[in-house]
Amino acid sequence: MSVWISRIKGYLNKFLELGVLLLAVSVIAEILFGPNVAFFGLQVTANLISLLNSLGEQGIAALIIVFAVIYTYRRLLK
Repeated sequence: MSVWISRIKGYLNKFLELGVLLLAVSVIAEILFGPNVAFFGLQVTANLISLLNSLGEQGIAALIIVFAVIYTYRRLLK
C-alpha cells in the first residue's frame, strides 16, 4: 500500500512541477511577445490578476500565502 502512495505522491509532484513550469513559460512568453501569444491563446497575466483579485482585496498578501502553501507542500514531498 505504501508503494502506491509513494507512486501517487511522485506523480502529483511531477504534475505540480509541470503546471508551475507551464505557468512560468506562459507569463514570460506574454511579457516578451505581448498579450496575443499564439501558443497559449489567453491573457495569462490578466487571468492571474483576476484570480488574485478574487482571492481578496489584499492581492499581494494572497499571493504570498499561495507561494507559502506551495513551498510548504513541495518541502513536505521531499
